[in-house]
Amino acid sequence: MRLPFALFLTRRHRLPFAVCVAGLALGAACGIGLRRDLATIPPGRVGFDDMCGLQDYFDTIEAKLAEPPPLVSAVDMENQSDTRIQGGKNRFSFETEFQLKNLRRVLDENWRSLPEPLAKAERVDIEVHWSAKAGVRRVVTDGDAELIIGRESFALPYQVCLSELLFGAPLYQQRRLMAGRMLPYRPILGDSTKTAGPDAGMATATAPAVAPATPAAMTTPAASAWAAPAPPAAAPASAPTLATPAPAPPARPAPATSGSAAAAPAPPVFKAAPPAQ
Repeated sequence: MRLPFALFLTRRHRLPFAVCVAGLALGAACGIGLRRDLATIPPGRVGFDDMCGLQDYFDTIEAKLAEPPPLVSAVDMENQSDTRIQGGKNRFSFETEFQLKNLRRVLDENWRSLPEPLAKAERVDIEVHWSAKAGVRRVVTDGDAELIIGRESFALPYQVCLSELLFGAPLYQQRRLMAGRMLPYRPILGDSTKTAGPDAGMATATAPAVAPATPAAMTTPAASAWAAPAPPAAAPASAPTLATPAPAPPARPAPATSGSAAAAPAPPVFKAAPPAQ
């Protein structure tokens, strides 16, 4: 204890000592700090109000349109009185464009003085200590996480959005169901034909274009298959049946008149026989 004090009192070593102290203070100040502190807000309220902006991130993963960051290493710890896992240390790797984009956004919004290699890194790892609370994993609040870029490691102060990003999938799924929110989907023919499918997340196939109907054929087999059946035609009322009259006897030929074109043949004339002698 006497040597530093003696150096400080000595005018010859006063300036180097002040430079060392300033360098240590500057090194501590240049570390990663919090840009937005949400420590006074309950963690449940942060997720319920989506203060970290992660609902779209988890909806995209739940819809199988992107993959979550893989777990590259894990160390679990158990309590001696309870065999259930109470905590551990996990390391997640962010490599895809989707994963890195959301990680950088969360880091930029909630931390300051981030390392420069973060902007162009092709892989970023996050290592955290976690503990189970009510069956849900949460990042511990009494320690720093590690931001690993290549071979460099940086201390990342605790902020609730990091816990939401790594372990918030069950909470945001419940939030989506409560809000009746639909899952996103990948359109088949681009954004111009994007329509909400009946499955709230599955793209519907577009119907092929149909040529305009011509007057000669106004209906197609497909249309007739879905057309409602026509009501049965009413049977025409039957006419009343009249009794058929009996055939009349053949009429006798009328006597010929003088004006007729052809006279009827005259009956034969018999001569009277002579009287007997």
